[in-house]
Amino acid sequence: MEVNMNSFSIWDYLVFFACLLFSMGIGVYFAVQGRKKKTEGEYLMASKSMSVIPVSLSTTASFMSAIAILGNPAEMYDQGATLMLYALGIASGCLVAAVVFVPLLYPLQLTSSFEYLEKRFNSRVARLIGTCTQIISRIAYIGTASFAPATAFNIVTGFPVWATLVIMSASSTFYTSIGGIKAVIWTDVFQSVIMMAGVLAVIIKGSMEVGSFSKVWEINDEWGRLNVWNFDPDPTVRHTFWSMVVGGTVAWMSTFGLYQTSVQRYNSLPTLRKAQTATLLTVFGASFLSLSCFVSGIVLFAYYVTKDCDPIGKKLVDSSNQLVPFFVMETLAYPCVPGIFLSAIFAGALSTISSALNALAAITWEDFLKPVLKDRVKSEKHLYIIQGLVVLYGLLMLALSFVVKDLEGTVLQIGLSLTGAASGPLTGMFVLGAFFPWANAKGAIGGAIIAVAVTFWVAVGAFVTGITKDKFTYPNGTCSEYFKHESSNTTTTTPFTTSTQFKTHTTMMSSFYEEKTGLEKLYSISYLWYPVLAVITTVVFGLIISFITGANSIDDVPTEYQIPIASRILCCLPKSWKKVLNCNREFEDPEDICERLEEKDQVQNGNHGSKTSNDVRTTEFNNQAFVNPSDQDNVTPPLKQE
Repeated sequence: MEVNMNSFSIWDYLVFFACLLFSMGIGVYFAVQGRKKKTEGEYLMASKSMSVIPVSLSTTASFMSAIAILGNPAEMYDQGATLMLYALGIASGCLVAAVVFVPLLYPLQLTSSFEYLEKRFNSRVARLIGTCTQIISRIAYIGTASFAPATAFNIVTGFPVWATLVIMSASSTFYTSIGGIKAVIWTDVFQSVIMMAGVLAVIIKGSMEVGSFSKVWEINDEWGRLNVWNFDPDPTVRHTFWSMVVGGTVAWMSTFGLYQTSVQRYNSLPTLRKAQTATLLTVFGASFLSLSCFVSGIVLFAYYVTKDCDPIGKKLVDSSNQLVPFFVMETLAYPCVPGIFLSAIFAGALSTISSALNALAAITWEDFLKPVLKDRVKSEKHLYIIQGLVVLYGLLMLALSFVVKDLEGTVLQIGLSLTGAASGPLTGMFVLGAFFPWANAKGAIGGAIIAVAVTFWVAVGAFVTGITKDKFTYPNGTCSEYFKHESSNTTTTTPFTTSTQFKTHTTMMSSFYEEKTGLEKLYSISYLWYPVLAVITTVVFGLIISFITGANSIDDVPTEYQIPIASRILCCLPKSWKKVLNCNREFEDPEDICERLEEKDQVQNGNHGSKTSNDVRTTEFNNQAFVNPSDQDNVTPPLKQE
């Protein structure tokens, strides 16, 4: 059978390639503009010259990939509206990052976020564990993230998947390598606008086809899809209010506060206040874009109910990732509109890939190569090495994309789940270091290793034993209008128009959660709880190992590496305990530290001739390492003023 769909016109191709060339043009512009003043600080941190709005939009675009544009609507179509609450988790994660982690890391002005682990635990091993885990998880993620738009482009245009992967990899690698962080941020701004235009086009057109958005809501309600407020505390239920909000908060507070991609962005701003403001504004951008992707899913379901057709069940598409482009080619066949939507999908992929390439190059240089090469290679050659790393990771991403291309859908889901499971132990190491001054290097390393083993064990076990989902009913018509038939055999499907007709199909969701015991119960834990499980495991075992091997006292850790919540809570303990824990310690405000060190920077700059303030700060920080607690007031880490 041949599906009767509208074709991708020459105008759509022109719009698509115009958007692609514009993104590459931004990279060329910043490469030419900064060719005479390009340094490591300029290339990786934009010399702290960025503005709040571009950084906020860039952070939003970096993590709202093509997987969100294509995968979230498919999840809503398949499993109902519970996932919509994940937008609350994203918003609360942004708030925690802005209030807690940005004030911790911004004053330290670290090019690599994992340098914090080395400074806090006085252990290079802790730093390298974090770096290696981040590199592996980011490579896996961008490899899979590039596959989704390639399949969408294939169903819309018939263009080979391999060719799409090459174009996507080449273009993102090109403008990232020559333009640096400024090119990445400004292309993200442009791409975020394109992404939002594409998602809104689906929502508006779908609602118009159904009749109105209220009709969309009514249809989903009649079919039992608005199962949003599920307060079941059972962690084995795939999607609940608690897994959405609590699990989402833990996952996204690390994404926006601790990930290298985010740290580079808010460190490109000139002050701590602006860094916090940019992160807070991301609440609105990320929540709105993710919520729009979720809403488009319920719009698609309502539309296909009116058609009495399930495109996935009737094999009109090869996978659920193709549902959205299938809808676009059916209903939005206006000049240039399909091209704009396809550009939105590519924008989601390019923003994620370019951000990851820049971040991977930064941490590879700072954490692995710079300590070895900084005295052996001239400083003017450092930038070429970083650019070469971008190209290297671009090629590695392309190679992985070809591997992912041939994997089955469930295997692809395994890759994404394992990538998510890897982020939890990293978050646990930062939480352990920031909130628990007693934790030592052995505890942090041991806790992280145990957490990685536990979360990967649970994730793999879940796929081996089988993932349980809620089963919903779908339209069960023949979808005859989507196929070309002989005129004598042509039939027309009558859309549903009354609530009575809807109610004939309101078989509510059937629970496929069988009673499980032992390890099967553990494997049934929702994937949204993996980051929480990993953080708790890291902290608990990290503290146990720390106390077994000789825990720090509070004075062993400089205050600039701590978030004083735990210390202040412990001040409620009896006086004898407080004396042992020394929890009356004063913590200096990050902005005060910034102002004090700005004066120090001015003095240092006057003594170092051509050295930039960033170079001086870095030199001072590297030379400082860890100091004796008694000397702490005289030695402070490098900060930027408010």
